[in-house]
Formats: sequence, structure tokens, C-alpha cells
Amino acid sequence: LIIINESMQFSAGGNLTYTMDFADKGDFKSIEKFIKYFQETCKHLKYSHHPVVSAPSGLTLGGGFEVLVQSNFVASHTNIVVGLVETIVGLVPAGGGCKEMLWRWLQTEEAKKDLDFAPLKVFDIIGYAKTATSPVEAEPFKYLIPKDKKVMNRNSLLQVSRKILEENKDFKSPVECKFNLSGKVVKEKMIKVLDKLYNDKVILDHGMEVGKELANVLSGGDTSIDKTLSEDDLFKLELDSFMRLIENPKTQERIKHTLATGKPLVN
Repeated sequence: LIIINESMQFSAGGNLTYTMDFADKGDFKSIEKFIKYFQETCKHLKYSHHPVVSAPSGLTLGGGFEVLVQSNFVASHTNIVVGLVETIVGLVPAGGGCKEMLWRWLQTEEAKKDLDFAPLKVFDIIGYAKTATSPVEAEPFKYLIPKDKKVMNRNSLLQVSRKILEENKDFKSPVECKFNLSGKVVKEKMIKVLDKLYNDKVILDHGMEVGKELANVLSGGDTSIDKTLSEDDLFKLELDSFMRLIENPKTQERIKHTLATGKPLVN
């Protein structure tokens, strides 16, 4: 399977207008169903018996990035804008973005020496909604990894993707990830970071709420370092935090403001 978009943007993420139509009616069950379905789709992509290639160009944000990061291979145009930007509209990534970024950072040498290094690093990247504007910029964030192909000519994306499929005829789907996170221990470190930002007036009341929900996901929630969490456990944490936030009127205010003005609302 090759996931590619012939228009200029790969994907700017979930459709907020669509989401707000349900929120305005108080139909949060439909939003939850939609997120669950998206999570299942991403899981199918990642563990398919056949290789999945994402070939992004232009905007590859939020849910668009979550599709990319759960594909087995990536052929990226050099002109991409990539990142998880959900916190800007008062949400947390809920299609596996938190889970996959955690997993990537847990593989680093620093994470092997310091159990809380990866969750704190990802908390910083997603919390600040950091974006990269090229594959070279994306690698230090681990939005892309060295094996991902960089393609100069946009018209060659499909050809390069087909070549990847040709070269991976005996593809085997990856082994499921397992997570050991320190729960309350690392969550307290994250809350300290939030307290400082709040006291310095960088974030306001709702920024604090969003930060706490992100901290809950990335710390593993109610867990401890000797307890192993599955990918489904992480998906559940993402979904629960997302739902608490989308039901919050202050998140809805942020979304409406961004849809109306194209600018973020700090509340």
C-alpha cells in the first residue's frame, strides 16, 4: 500500500470543522467512535502483512503525521512541514502520535541510561507543538528516522515508493512495542515544567489543563516502571485524554477561534 496525495498537502490532520459539528450537538460518542476507528486504522497500517509506504509532501501534521509514523516505510519530499500540533487547539495527539514518538525516543542511548529521558523529551516536543520544515530538520525530533527516504523531485515520490515495495517482497510486519514508564514519578517532573511556564505566564489556565493531559499520556498514567504497557494501553490513554479535552468548553473555544481566524487562542 502506498499512501500519497496528488494535491500539494499530504494532510493537515483531523478535520476540526467535522469534529466541532459533533461537539456542538453534544454528540461526543461519534467523536470517540471516529478516534477509535482512526487508531484501529493506524494499527492495521503498522502491522499489515504487506508493507505500507507513506509518501508525504507539504503539510504532514497531526493525524497526517500519525499515518506517516505508523507506516512501515517513508519516502518524503524535501518540502514537508511535519509535526504534532494538537496542543495549539487544546487537544493531545490521539491516533498513536504520543505512543510512536515515545517509542522512538525510548530507543535512544540516553533513554537507556535515564528512564524518564524519553517521556520528558516527547513532552517538550509535543507540548510546544514543534514542527520541522524539511526532512533534515525532522530527524533531530525523530519525526523522521535515518532509513526514511528523502526525495528532491515531488514527481518521483510514487516511483521511489514503488521501488521500496519491490525491494521488500519478503517483508515481515514489526513486533508490537511494549512500554515501561514510571507513571507518577515522571508525571511530577512534567507538572514542575508546567508550573514554571504558568508562573512565567507562558501558558494560562487551559494551557495547564492540556499540559496535564499530555503528561498523563506520556507518563503511562497509573503505572510504575516494573509494569509493562501495550500499545493498546497507550492508545487508550490518548483517547481518554482527547475525550476529556474535546468535551471541555475551553478547548472548543480554541478550536472555534482557530477555525475563524487561522490563529491560535491562548486561554
